[in-house]
Amino acid sequence: MTTRTARCFCGDYAVTLEGDPLLVSSCCCTRCQRRTGSFFGVTAYFRPSQMVARSGEERTFRLDDATTRFRQCARCGTSVWYAPDDDGWGEDILGVAGGCFADPTLPGPHRMTHAATGHPFVTSPKGVPVYEDGPPE
Repeated sequence: MTTRTARCFCGDYAVTLEGDPLLVSSCCCTRCQRRTGSFFGVTAYFRPSQMVARSGEERTFRLDDATTRFRQCARCGTSVWYAPDDDGWGEDILGVAGGCFADPTLPGPHRMTHAATGHPFVTSPKGVPVYEDGPPE
């Protein structure tokens, strides 16, 4: 079974997950752009039972109008993983920032969402479905 560790920028906080992600998704919404400081975000979705370890000190962040709680490194502030309070995902899934794995074996995105707010030079890998708004239900 594959084991992957996602770490923050300074290396003080990490989460370890077993198995492959259920889904890897790229998102060009402006919230993901601001959250990551990049032109898009990449999230690898896992079941909570796949998280087998956490190390380091975390802090929790949530925007006033949002239901997702972001778990960040208490030292450098990197958002490493996040889960909803209750926004339709249910309690059976969590997201891990794809870049925090720094692992070229992490599967590529299965889709790209919110392309309507993406920068014109950001493109999806060949054959990956692109959605102008959110993902299909």
